[in-house]
Amino acid sequence: MFFVMVLVDVIIIFSFLFIALRKGDIHIKNKMWVYFFISGFLFQIIFLLRKHWEVYLLSLNTSLWYVLTIVQADNAFWEELAKLLAVLVVVYFLDKNMMVQFKDLKCSTAIFTYTGLAYGIGEAMSLMFLLYNPQYGQIFGMQIPVGLTLGFGYVLERFFAILAHGIMGGIIGIGFSSYVFNKKFIILLIYFIIAMFYHMFIDGFVILCQYHQQFYSFFNSMLFLMLSILLGYVLLYFLYKNATKVERRV
Repeated sequence: MFFVMVLVDVIIIFSFLFIALRKGDIHIKNKMWVYFFISGFLFQIIFLLRKHWEVYLLSLNTSLWYVLTIVQADNAFWEELAKLLAVLVVVYFLDKNMMVQFKDLKCSTAIFTYTGLAYGIGEAMSLMFLLYNPQYGQIFGMQIPVGLTLGFGYVLERFFAILAHGIMGGIIGIGFSSYVFNKKFIILLIYFIIAMFYHMFIDGFVILCQYHQQFYSFFNSMLFLMLSILLGYVLLYFLYKNATKVERRV
C-alpha cells in the first residue's frame, strides 16, 4: 500500500504542476517548486511535535464541544501556520527577490496551494510510517494502535485530505498576496482564520464520529470528504474572485 500512496502523491503533484505551468501561466524557477515541496513536506513532520501540547489540552477536558472548539482550533492554527512558514522560509533563505511575485494573486495562490499539497503528502506519508511503526509515535506524543493494516480506504481518505490541505494553503495564499500588495496584515489574518475554520469543519466530522460511532460508515466518511472538497474549491474560487475585484479597485 506504501507504493500505491506514493503513486497517488506523484499524480497529484505532477497534475498540479501541469495545470500551473501550462494552463495557469505561472512563471517561477523550476528549482523553487522543488524547494517548496520539500519545505511543505518537512514542516508537516516538524509541526507534528505539537501533538505533545495537544495531549496536554486533552488532559484538561475531553468533552465533545471542548475538543471540537478549543483542541481543533489549536490543531488548525498550527497546521495553517506550518504552511505559511513553509513558504516564507524558502523565500527568505533561498530567494528574497521572489517576494515581489506574491503581489500576483495567481502566483501566490498557486505557490501556497502547491505547498499545502506537499504538506498533505507529508502528513499521509508520516502517518503511514507511524501506523507501520507505532513504537515511534511517542516521539510526537501520539498513541498508535499496534497491528493496524492499511488498505484502499486509507489511500482514498488521504487523497481527499491532501486536496483539502491544498485548498487551505490556497486560501492563505490569497490573503498573503493581499498583504504583500497593500501591507494590511489584517487581510492575511482574516484569510488565515477562514482556512482554520475550513480545517475545523472537516476535522469536526472525524471527531463527531469518534464520539458518536453510529454516524460513521466508510460510505458516509467518503461522501462527506468528497462534498467537503467540492465546497472547498467553491470557497477558494469565490475568495479568489473577490480578491481580484479588490485588486482592480486599488
